[in-house]
Amino acid sequence: MRRVCAIGAVAVLGLSGAASGAVVYGPGVGGNIPDNEVVGFLSPIVVPQSFPITSIKLTINGLVHGYSSDLLITLTHSGVSTPTTLLVNLRNGSSADFNGSYAFADTGANLWTTASGLSGLQVIPNGTYQASGSGGVTISLDSKYLGENAQGSWALRIADQSFLVSGSFTGWTLELGGGPAIPPTCPSDLNGDGFVNTVDLSLFLASFGTQCPR
Repeated sequence: MRRVCAIGAVAVLGLSGAASGAVVYGPGVGGNIPDNEVVGFLSPIVVPQSFPITSIKLTINGLVHGYSSDLLITLTHSGVSTPTTLLVNLRNGSSADFNGSYAFADTGANLWTTASGLSGLQVIPNGTYQASGSGGVTISLDSKYLGENAQGSWALRIADQSFLVSGSFTGWTLELGGGPAIPPTCPSDLNGDGFVNTVDLSLFLASFGTQCPR
């Protein structure tokens, strides 16, 4: 089950798989990751609402790359905090492949440990992993963004830092805890009981003529 509320040019998704009180934003666009290129592929998602973040999860969909250690993956909340490394130089040269959907959140497994027993042409299992910096040091995304105002532009950056092997991804989503409630499927159901009836009419009439805050 999914509820969608379009706000401007940004789709705000209320997904049954999201954590309690969390809202999923996106998807951000995907594409080919330039081979051996410093900037890499940048993909933005704009969060229009203002609220303090209580948790964060980022999911990259359709990530395909034949040499996982080539990749540098970062998340930036423009003008708010410093960029956060999600992954860099996995296991100092792991040749295992990415092929599927991979999420980054504090509840995930250790990606360096998972990749330790894999060699070239073997695929890193799809799933949720902890963010990890240089040398595999784990990074707490919840601690980094706790209390930060979610509003603004977020950018995923995936850069290929070596040559010969390139890759791509189809898109990404950003799940933020602490977000506003998703509007009901039927806006006229003012009391949220699943029916539009005289109770909703009474609620409307009771507030008729009230000046809304600006």
